Amino acid sequence: MNEKEELLQKIKIENWIWILYLFLIGFSFYSNYLETEYIKTESCDAKEKYRKSLIIIFSVAIFVYFYFFKDSLEDIKNQNPCDSPKKIFLENANFLASTLILIAGCIFLYIAITDTNLDIELAFS
Repeated sequence: MNEKEELLQKIKIENWIWILYLFLIGFSFYSNYLETEYIKTESCDAKEKYRKSLIIIFSVAIFVYFYFFKDSLEDIKNQNPCDSPKKIFLENANFLASTLILIAGCIFLYIAITDTNLDIELAFS
């Protein structure tokens, strides 16, 4: 596949990721509703549904974050010594950012799974 075809393929995948983000936004509204119900009623059922919704949200987010991590890693592997120093720096910065976002997503998922008392307020970002 040539460079333009690869870029167009990445854009197609990113369009699907945007659709997935729209789902996550809608599901986050539902999750906030469950959190509100739990706060108002202290219902164990609402609490557990809210906790499970957070696990789903962050699990899906990690797949997205992993895609971007993998994509930026490929850019690093495909760097050419003839590339400009600016391009190399920006690709490395992008890889670092993607790595940190993936790590943050894993931490948020870990918190969502282990915080059974809902002591921590997690924000999907």
